[in-house]
Amino acid sequence: MSPEAPLRRRDGTVDPLPGTRAAFPLSDREGDMAVMRVLAAPRRDMARAGRLSRPLQPFADSLLIDVEVAGRIVLPGAWVRHDALARGTALPPATVGAGDLRPPAVIVGTADAAQLHWGETVWPLDLGGVVAIPDVARAEPHPFSRLRRLTLVAAGRRADIALTLWQAPGFEIPWHDVRLLPRAARWFELAQVPAGMRYADAERAQGVGRARVRP
Repeated sequence: MSPEAPLRRRDGTVDPLPGTRAAFPLSDREGDMAVMRVLAAPRRDMARAGRLSRPLQPFADSLLIDVEVAGRIVLPGAWVRHDALARGTALPPATVGAGDLRPPAVIVGTADAAQLHWGETVWPLDLGGVVAIPDVARAEPHPFSRLRRLTLVAAGRRADIALTLWQAPGFEIPWHDVRLLPRAARWFELAQVPAGMRYADAERAQGVGRARVRP
């Protein structure tokens, strides 16, 4: 990826460049750390003709990141609030390629008119009435505290989380490949997203994102 010059936000801060990294602790144990890497700042890196597509607009002032623990990517894509990066310890930058851009899936709208937004792709969801959709699956960037909990759950460390809410057996993490998770897999089925479809395939199928037809 060849990012443009850093973009100054409305509050005067500058969006970090893709590849910017920061470490953050998962517990009080020495060396128990995770590393977040910036994949994109949407208003700079994902806009087309200076504008974000409708599915990306809720994330205009957030960052798309991935998270690594012990050399393994546990969160391939997550939207976080801009200040999450500042809560960690800066590390040398790492390269980000186009294949690393894996936006998480989120659900927008009510149960009667819900849509599955997977980056710039959109599918209607027939949820059949009132369905409880976890807040973590809705179109809102995660605060730093939630990012840490998501990382612990993704790394298989539910026991390290103090809040009972986050230890619930049905807890979901809506990342880019949510078919790996029980309820989220059902959302993709209801939306009739073809089995095994990766994000690049979805872009090509809908003609959005990197597959958008240029005039």
